[in-house]
Amino acid sequence: MNLVWYRNDLRVHAHRALQEALQAQGPVMAVYFLCDGQWDEHGVAPLRRWYVLHSLAELGEQLAQRGIPLHVLDAGDFSRVPGMLGSLVREQGIQQVFCTREYPLNERRRDEAVALQLKQQGVSIRGFDDSVLVPPTTLRTGKGTPYTVFSAYKKRWDVWLEQHFALPSLPDGQVSKPVAFVGKVAVEDAIDKLDVDASLTQLWQPGEQAAARQLEQFVSRYLGGYRKHRDYPSLPATSSLSTALSAGTLSPASCFHAARQVMADAGARDGAACWIGELAWRDFYRQIMAQYPRLSWGRAFRPETDLLEWDNDDSLFQAWCEGRTGYPLVDAAMRQLVATGWMHNRLRMVTAMFLSKHLWQDWRRGEDFFMQHLIDGDFAANNGGWQWSASTGTDAVPYFRVFNPIRQSQRFDAEGKFIAHWVPELKAMDNKTIHEPWKQPLLVPDYPAPIVPHAGVRERVTESFKGVKQAYDQLQGVDA
Repeated sequence: MNLVWYRNDLRVHAHRALQEALQAQGPVMAVYFLCDGQWDEHGVAPLRRWYVLHSLAELGEQLAQRGIPLHVLDAGDFSRVPGMLGSLVREQGIQQVFCTREYPLNERRRDEAVALQLKQQGVSIRGFDDSVLVPPTTLRTGKGTPYTVFSAYKKRWDVWLEQHFALPSLPDGQVSKPVAFVGKVAVEDAIDKLDVDASLTQLWQPGEQAAARQLEQFVSRYLGGYRKHRDYPSLPATSSLSTALSAGTLSPASCFHAARQVMADAGARDGAACWIGELAWRDFYRQIMAQYPRLSWGRAFRPETDLLEWDNDDSLFQAWCEGRTGYPLVDAAMRQLVATGWMHNRLRMVTAMFLSKHLWQDWRRGEDFFMQHLIDGDFAANNGGWQWSASTGTDAVPYFRVFNPIRQSQRFDAEGKFIAHWVPELKAMDNKTIHEPWKQPLLVPDYPAPIVPHAGVRERVTESFKGVKQAYDQLQGVDA
């Protein structure tokens, strides 16, 4: 008997662990461990839990139709998984365990404990890097170190994929007689415990089948114009597949394969190449997370920036959370996040940089707030994006980058359509005034004035970062 251990890879297709288990000798079963305690510790959004559990319910039925029973066991948290998995292996006579590797520190420690438990039982475990296109320890610089600059990483990433990419597929003739979804009641009970507003859940479709349809629709309708339109939040120009990728209802291999097929069309080539670049960013942040465990401890990638003294003003932070900063694009984006569980990628950068640089609030507070609301909450991507915006992470252009929220608004929402939708207090404003409503305060008495000025932000940020760099260098000199 072979066992597929499911985690954030809730699909049947393009799933290497399942493929290899089916090709090995003997029947196949699957298991998933519910870990509410871990979700609580990591601040996982209720909406994301809803998406994962409903996707798990679909997966159980899909596997059952292929003769593979999916067991769903309540472990509570990661600490109980090794013992429970060991018991299941013993009871079912499992010979091999197959899984998709995960890279955050807690997950790696759990997997190490599982591997030790199974070794003691004489059972092998095989891991596969299906959550990325290029395994995180594969690419190295000429000095043998991990890549920390994206542009250099991307060049090597492209070459590696040209030489090694293959789309996993289910073996022919491996579908057995349908069986019961043995974990169905456990999943239903877990779903019943959730408290998620219907206004959120009605916006999303969980599961592998919905993700596949979404990919097909994006590729056929929007991929060709992706580079040209992706930065405009009022347009349906992005894939919104980050949720499916983060929960594994869709594989990055399937996305890459679909985009590469479009590359043959000259009219769509530019957009497809740009979107493939986003898949590379996703891999980049995962290899950074895998190579630098301190990121999982809440530490900055650039160690000197841990010396920064943030203001941590609760009133400013709360105004940002509630979309009351007085900067229309920032407020519209934050309201979109709370109302939908998702935010446009351009706006994630704008809002993160505004919190960390205009309001001078600790980026970790924003990182946590995003995780508590995002349906696509993914530690590597979320942490990478926040540290990029706060200039504490991997970034070839350092701390002096400060987005002007007014110019961002004028450039990427020129007609104010996105702002008018999410900040209805401003919907009567003209295309010019809607970006700077404080210039006409009598027209919008219910909208707040900017809580901080934009002028002087870059100078303050530059001075602060230079100061901690000098202090860090002095400390390093003393330690040496």
